[in-house]
Parts: sequence; C-alpha cells; structure tokens
Amino acid sequence: MSKEKIVLSVGDPDVEAPSYVFDAAIEKMREGGEWTHYGFQTDKPKVFRDAVVNYYKRFGGVTYPDSAVIPSAGSSAALYVALRTILDPGDEILMFEPTYRGHFNILNGLGVKQNLVQLERENKYHPNLDDIAEAITPKTKAVLVCNPNNPTGTVFTEKELRAIGDLAVDHDIGIYSDEIYLHFVYDDKKFVSTANLSEEYAKRTINIMSFSKTFSMTGWRLGYIIVPEMYEVKAKKIAGMAAPRPPTFLYAAGAAALNGDFKYVDERVNAYDERRKYFCPAVDSIDGLTCDVFEGSFYAWFDAKSTGMGSQEFTDKLAEDENLMFSPGHTFGPGQDGMVRVPLCQPMPLLKEGIVRLERFMKNL
Repeated sequence: MSKEKIVLSVGDPDVEAPSYVFDAAIEKMREGGEWTHYGFQTDKPKVFRDAVVNYYKRFGGVTYPDSAVIPSAGSSAALYVALRTILDPGDEILMFEPTYRGHFNILNGLGVKQNLVQLERENKYHPNLDDIAEAITPKTKAVLVCNPNNPTGTVFTEKELRAIGDLAVDHDIGIYSDEIYLHFVYDDKKFVSTANLSEEYAKRTINIMSFSKTFSMTGWRLGYIIVPEMYEVKAKKIAGMAAPRPPTFLYAAGAAALNGDFKYVDERVNAYDERRKYFCPAVDSIDGLTCDVFEGSFYAWFDAKSTGMGSQEFTDKLAEDENLMFSPGHTFGPGQDGMVRVPLCQPMPLLKEGIVRLERFMKNL
C-alpha cells in the first residue's frame, strides 16, 4: 500500500513528557544509591506520596494522608489492585457503558459480573439516574465511574456523582473513581472528584490515576491508587503480592511532574481542544457517520452503524483500504458494535489527512 500508515487507534500522546520530568529521573539515576535500588525500605516513595497528596488537594479538593497513596508500575496495575481489594469471584459491579476496555479485561479475569448502565447519545452520553438504581442487586459490591469517560468523553455532573454516591452509601458498596482524564475538560464543563462531595463518599472511594495522559508518560509506567482507611490494609497486601512497584528513581520523576507549574498540561488541553473542535464536526459532516463534540478526555466517538458493518469489520476494512487505524468500538462494551473510537493523539495535519481518507472510504463503500 502506497499510503503512509496513520495510527489513530492508541491513546498515546504525540509529545514527550516535560523536560523537568526527564531531568528529575536522570538526576536520580546518576545519583544512584537508594534511588537505583529497592525503594520500599527507604523514604523515597514518600517523596512521591507527598506530591500526590498536594496534587489532589490542589485539583481534587480532597486532603488525604500520604499513607493512602499506593504507587504502581502504571495505571493497569493500579486498577488491578483496586478491583481486587473490594471484589471477589461471583460479585457484581455497576458500570457505565461504554467504558475503558481495560475495566472489562480485569473484571472478566476476576470472575466479576458487570451490571451495565448505558450512556446513550440521545442523553449526550450521560446516565439516566433511574437506570443506576435499577442496576444494583444484592450481589453488587461496588460502582465504577470513569470521569471523564473513555471513550465518550462524558464529564459527570455533581448531581450525577451525588446520585451514585448516595446509592453507594445506601447499599454499603465501594466506589471506584477512574479520574485519569481529570484535566481534559472543555467548554463550561467542570471536573468534580467524587470524594470531594461527601465524607461518606470519601471513606468508600478508591481513586485510580496515571501519568500517561496528563504528562504524556505512557512508556514510563507510573500510576497509583488512593485508598480510604477501610481498604488500606488489604490494598497494600494485594499490591505487595501482585502488582509491580515503579522503579525507585521514577518516584522523583512523578513528584517533579505533580509539583510543576502545569503550563505543560494547559498546553496539552489547548491542543486537544483544537483537535476535537476540528475532528468531531468533520466526521459528523461525512454522510453515514455521526459524531458529537466530546466534553472531556481526548477521544472522538462516532457511529458507523449505517454502513451495515460491525466495528471490527469497519476498522479492518478502513485499515486495508486507506492504511488508517481506528479503534473498534465493540471492545468498549457489549452493546457498542458499530461504534468507533479515535484518539486525537496526532498533530492536526495527520488528523486532516485522516478525514480525507475516511471521507473517501465512505464514498467508496
């Protein structure tokens, strides 16, 4: 195929991490000593934990003890520890569909049934609050909220989060809050951290976080969870047995990122904002496709059902005909066949070329 491949299927930012993050990591590698050996018997992880505490106080409005922070080698490991902490095989969890496919992968491996509440386009991908209550059963042990949502970009409102939190309190279940995209919120939308709304919510909420998207550190493998006191002992036991710790020198890199001035993050938000304002309307203007401008995160989510193809067939044929790679939507929930996700993680010229190819592809069907 003569066309150059355009990969718009992976949420991997098209820039490097801030220079001061590199500098912090390199400095500690060169310093050596405790920074390049086992860190769990030193005070090095506390540097990182303190930075997380200050960060969440600044951006989430919540004050945590540093003991609540459990670092991990990436957010997938953090997610695994979080889910294992509350859930056992045969338990059920309330989730919103579509959602990050990694949630399904781990839960299926743990033998946990997912009770799914649909995020419908007709409701701008926000939940129907009545549906939430109906999805809870006696076996439900937790609810998982991805806010802002991957892939729909939904920024959950305070009213929605309070409804979820109240149900969690009433049914005595845990809350998972995947807040990885908290900085990527646009227009008049506002991110709200669930734990900031109520002490009752906070004492049952586990936050799941990553450096991959905010600081473009996908290959660094650095993440963490914040656990309330009621889950702390079990979470740390599971993390010690089943989840890899970050390299010791990366504690310094993570602290440098969180303690920075956040101009870098603001620039990334502006870049994704420009891309979404171009790409989503451009897709929506193509006959046979519908795509709304998303509220948060950095994914375009469009409907290709009119083609008569499922998500996998559509993306496979697009790759074959146009050398253009998108993510098949059916991996984000069992009811999402025919949907397609596009991470806007490439510069504008490639996004514009992607639209040219997508439009040509649709005309040739």
